[in-house]
Amino acid sequence: MILVRYVLKELIAPFLAALLGITFLFVVDFLVKILDNVLSKGLPAETVLEIFALNLAWMLSLSIPMAVLVASLMAFGRLSGDQEITACKAAGVSPLSLMRPVLLVSLLISLLMVIFNNWVLPEANHRSVELMNAVSRKKPHVFIDAGRLITQFPDVQLWVNRIDPVSGTLYGIQIFEMEKRGAPRIVYADSASMEYADNGATLMLRLRSGETHMTDADNPENYFRIRFFSQDLAMKNVDDRLERRSRSYRSDREMPIEMMTEVVEDAQKKYVEYRDAALEKRLGSLVALRNDVEGDSIVPESVESGVTLDSIQRRRSLQRLRVQEIATFRTTERLYGRMEAELKREAQYTVEIQKKYSTSFACFIFILIGAPLGIMARKGGIGTGILYSLAFFVIYWICLIGGENMADRLLVSPYLAMWASNIIIGAFGIFITIAMVRDRFSGDSKSFRAVRAVGRFFKNIFGFLGRKFR
Repeated sequence: MILVRYVLKELIAPFLAALLGITFLFVVDFLVKILDNVLSKGLPAETVLEIFALNLAWMLSLSIPMAVLVASLMAFGRLSGDQEITACKAAGVSPLSLMRPVLLVSLLISLLMVIFNNWVLPEANHRSVELMNAVSRKKPHVFIDAGRLITQFPDVQLWVNRIDPVSGTLYGIQIFEMEKRGAPRIVYADSASMEYADNGATLMLRLRSGETHMTDADNPENYFRIRFFSQDLAMKNVDDRLERRSRSYRSDREMPIEMMTEVVEDAQKKYVEYRDAALEKRLGSLVALRNDVEGDSIVPESVESGVTLDSIQRRRSLQRLRVQEIATFRTTERLYGRMEAELKREAQYTVEIQKKYSTSFACFIFILIGAPLGIMARKGGIGTGILYSLAFFVIYWICLIGGENMADRLLVSPYLAMWASNIIIGAFGIFITIAMVRDRFSGDSKSFRAVRAVGRFFKNIFGFLGRKFR
């Protein structure tokens, strides 16, 4: 028991250090991306902190498994480097005995990560999207960038060639006002300044030296070009205040497993409905074709200009059948398209469900990599072990992201796509664990004896868990 507490104590410091360091890197990357837009809107400090806190959830969901990997590597690497692993072997304590409490703790962390990913993370993502939507509605002029089409304003699209960084004056302006009827009104101006009116609800553009091009909505043949020296353009429904609005819609990243399961069941139900409708439509077309063929089997007796009425009737019947077949084909094609869309929707949400489990279970998988690498690092140094662990981590996320893309395109099963990285990394972890245990045995059968030892090791772990949760 003393040895167990000692090993777990060795993991705490590197875990916290790795967690803080990795999370800090995510925070810096996040702040670089949004800090300019957020600070330019004059938000209060508590709102900025709320944005940071809400986005901290997805950062922790990534950084905790990474921290587990680094902590296990560093802790067991230090034990190996200080010859404490050798001392334990001399005392008859197997390295597997040192790994057992760490693996049990990693399973507990995996369980907590499932709860976190299922309840905390989706709600944080949902509130973050609501808050960022409110931020985007506050002072939308900060989204005006030179050389980019701006579509954030209601019913107005804006293009600016250059912006004076000191005065904020816009140069080379093109404005497209989307009218309810007819073609859009197009306004060109050499320059413009901006200011708010109506308590921040309207953004006024003071246009200078330009032209307005428009057509008559009642008579599109009438075209007008109006030149102006100065003109004001009001963009309404723009609020300078931070107004939060509730948002009922949730994306897959904002749903817990229970809500996504309902979406998957709905997609499966609609797929069956569209499939039955397509089969029924196709079967009805075949029945109609058979009836038409049987109805045209009677041959009329009259003949005119060398062409029988039977041939004319058959030609018309074939034309009618061709039209019916084209209509049936288009209908079934639409139904097949809807079936494919439902399959993709089912796969998309199934991927997100399985991802919550697989990324949580990665904490256990990374222990299988970090602990043996740390123990065996005495042969190549801690630096070599870190490089190997980082390589495994990159491979894990490449497999995860690639599998997600393939599953969304219906190329592989969502279950295989999300668990393949765990299977691959876990299998290699078991392999290097067996390689580590082989050092304890001698003789020609040491590989077989090492496999049996590792097998008994995992059997004892899962047997212990079974007795605890029975």
